Amino acid sequence: MKQNFLVKLGESLGLGLLVAAAFMVPFQGLGLLESGLLVLFSVLIMRRSLDPARRMGWLYLAMFTGVATAFYWMPGTIKAKGNLNWPTAAFAGLLFFAYESFGIWLTWFAARRAYLRTRNPWGTAFAAGFATLAWEFFAFHVYEWSWSAPMSALPFLSRSGAFLGAYGISATLWAFAAYGMARRQAGATWMVSLRAPVLYIALLAGLSAAWYALPREASRVIDVVMVQPNFTAGARWPGMDIDMEKEMWRLSDLALQANNLPKPERATLLIWPESSVLGRDDRRASARLQMEAQRRGIAWLFGTEGGLLNLVRGEASGQPSFIQAKIYPMPFGERMPGPPWMRHWLDSALGFYSQEPGELSGKSSFTFPTPVGELKVHPLICSEATMPLRSRDGLAMAGGQLLANLTNDGWFEHSPATNLHASEIRLRAVELGIPMLRCTLTGKSGMARENGESVLWGEPMTQGTYVFSLAWAPVRTPARSPWLFRGLVAFFLAGTLWFGFKKGGIP
Repeated sequence: MKQNFLVKLGESLGLGLLVAAAFMVPFQGLGLLESGLLVLFSVLIMRRSLDPARRMGWLYLAMFTGVATAFYWMPGTIKAKGNLNWPTAAFAGLLFFAYESFGIWLTWFAARRAYLRTRNPWGTAFAAGFATLAWEFFAFHVYEWSWSAPMSALPFLSRSGAFLGAYGISATLWAFAAYGMARRQAGATWMVSLRAPVLYIALLAGLSAAWYALPREASRVIDVVMVQPNFTAGARWPGMDIDMEKEMWRLSDLALQANNLPKPERATLLIWPESSVLGRDDRRASARLQMEAQRRGIAWLFGTEGGLLNLVRGEASGQPSFIQAKIYPMPFGERMPGPPWMRHWLDSALGFYSQEPGELSGKSSFTFPTPVGELKVHPLICSEATMPLRSRDGLAMAGGQLLANLTNDGWFEHSPATNLHASEIRLRAVELGIPMLRCTLTGKSGMARENGESVLWGEPMTQGTYVFSLAWAPVRTPARSPWLFRGLVAFFLAGTLWFGFKKGGIP
């Protein structure tokens, strides 16, 4: 019995490390490690989930191991952001690992119950897909992350996101894995059972090929300057707004002068990251800020603050000042969850100040002139870029031909969290058909293209200035439609209900 216990323990820990590896190696191994390990994990874990002789507790341990390993940096971030001691931060981290793991475990439990009830591979597949949608959108999330992130590592697979979106890539992953392993549990050979995950890869590849047939808008080209200052996250001192802005302009002017920018034939966009200027209320009118952009002949978008709002502000010649607050402050990290009485109590008990949420409107994109007409940039502040529907809704409401992610990743220090964050957001460019410029406070900055290609520059906790010309043609993707997510939910829910009443296996 002791030997059997050790075997199951080792198996659970091994499965956990397997899924953690899929999320901990972003932008390495040409994307093969990320997508390959995730498909392998989905097959192995679903095989065990559908086996009535397996106890689900071991599968929970596997997911807890995976989440704790992939997000091992979370307690340190909680400690820094909440100004907590290590025991309290470690306990909060354990709660995070347990909570996130439980939501994922429920998707496997739903597939198991569907299979045991009907012995129907189709019912099992639809139940797994619907449960995945429920986990990724409806509940059980503190930090937004998705199974689609590893699958978007390969451009020839990630372009399928233009049709399926992040939620569709995730739901179909588990639906195909559940179908194949239900066939295996019913007695099919491994050769037959593994056709399902192979078909899943073929589906993504086929949709990615169809991406080339999508309609395009007119081509655009601009010069981009992104400044990564490596300021200390959370540091405050008297006169910091003057000091920070002065240093940011020093780095920016060096880059502009060295590259002879701006050029008469195209516009130049200068981006500073989240928290690049703190210590003042930038909701106020300022002729000086307008003049800073005007006299340099550039469009300027930067991260700042105003009261309890996390802001981005934009300035361009001949344009009114652009101000947008973060719509969804990060739970616990930026805003305590729950009703006002609970939030105020938690703030008081922890010495914390919850940020206030902003609002989306038709003015939520930064507009500036170019030689070929106006161009709109839709900004996503830090963790907002991990939310597919937030990104889609903002673009639908305010319009835009370019995305910008302004983020403060200084809390992550040298951990792989900055890579993980970048891998979670890169699919937004494919979904919405426009590039995303990622400008970070401490590194790594980078860019995700509408064709699925992505790149990061530099190392964490370093200063960097990046200058490049960006040419692209916005793609009109089906994933921009609000009906895609609704259709996915209706499709998987209807399939779950329909096949939930059909007993017996279906080939």
